[in-house]
Amino acid sequence: MDDDASYSDDALNIRHAFFEAKTIVYVEGDDDVLFWQEIFSQVADDAFEIESVGGAPALDAYISKIDAGQLRAIAARDADFLPILGNCKKNPKIIYTFGYSIENSLYVSDSIAQLVRAWCKSPLVTVSDCGNWLEEFAATVKPLVHLDAANAISFAGLPTIGDNCSRYMMDNNSPNACPKKVNLAASSIFAKIDPSALASASATIGTLPSDVLIHMRGHFLASAVHQYITKQAKNYGRKVSISAESLYAAAIMHFSGALSLTHPHKNHYISSAISAWKAI
Repeated sequence: MDDDASYSDDALNIRHAFFEAKTIVYVEGDDDVLFWQEIFSQVADDAFEIESVGGAPALDAYISKIDAGQLRAIAARDADFLPILGNCKKNPKIIYTFGYSIENSLYVSDSIAQLVRAWCKSPLVTVSDCGNWLEEFAATVKPLVHLDAANAISFAGLPTIGDNCSRYMMDNNSPNACPKKVNLAASSIFAKIDPSALASASATIGTLPSDVLIHMRGHFLASAVHQYITKQAKNYGRKVSISAESLYAAAIMHFSGALSLTHPHKNHYISSAISAWKAI
């Protein structure tokens, strides 16, 4: 609801009553609504409403009001690089994704395996194979992820990794990143980044593929998953056309089931949501 910010604080503080809800959980965009709905539905003992506000800058205005005690609500935000910058609010009513964005939790080894099985229509796809691909991809693009974080730390404002992986892949149809293309792109940015910022980013993120993955831009990761599924389907003799919307919808459905069972980020989300709910 992009025009909510024009409401007075008093009006915002009674909006939940319009929905006959205990509170409103404000999120960035439409893609975030179902994600956070799944999380809060696991902990809420009363009605709640999820509302998108049209982006991070708009949500940050709500966050400021919540943190100042002017607005009685919950905000759920992509973490981006805020943890590295030390800019996460400590207020329990303001919660963040486990990784850079919701996509870093939607696309983990198990969920990717489930998605590939569905589009390939084969039970032979293994979590191990998907995990190996994911780790190799993260290891190859690691320099770009470090530079992206360094760019944020130094406020350099440079174009770094972007939101689509295609230009870094072996070819347009490959799910594998090309080390030469990655290194060429990274070398053109290195000289423009403060060395101390790069050292800080590298030390904070680390070199493990799992750590690189949670700091990777979500749309960049999703674009790689899209190419991986398409390629795997072709290997199984399936010609598929996967839109970004259908990939997101399938991933959300898997997240819904995994969150109550074995999702690797379950503890973060459930404990954060419980703390937020108790604070209202």
